[in-house]
Amino acid sequence: MNEIDVLMKKGLALPKPQYDQAILPPDITDLSSEDLAIMFTTLTAWADYFASQLVQAQLREREAQRALEMAENKLLILKMGAASKGSTVSLAKAQIATDPQIVQLGDTHEERYAYRKILEMMLSNQERDITLVSREITRRTNESRMGRRDTFIT
Repeated sequence: MNEIDVLMKKGLALPKPQYDQAILPPDITDLSSEDLAIMFTTLTAWADYFASQLVQAQLREREAQRALEMAENKLLILKMGAASKGSTVSLAKAQIATDPQIVQLGDTHEERYAYRKILEMMLSNQERDITLVSREITRRTNESRMGRRDTFIT
């Protein structure tokens, strides 16, 4: 049982949002205030979800890396212990690198690394979109305040 499984059994839920990802329109100023608020909520929910997925991916990548390193070290000990005179560490490492178990563990590690990198990119994209929507909300709020001040100045 890995760390994620332990957390899930303790009741930590990492739910996926119940709605589709938001897609920003070409001109965000065309959105009504209500649609802008919905956009902000949707983007934030998906960013939270991607962040939770990223942490899981990082933990699984680390798990794969440790399994690979442990198998490499065990084989290094095995190969060097049985090495005849004149064998080199380089030769043992080459033999280990081509071992089917090591190749499989390396592939698993690379897949988990790639998945983590994709999640990092998706989270970064969501955060940029949230920043854009937040700036538009701030701009509208400031315009609204300026409008009210002008109403009271005679």
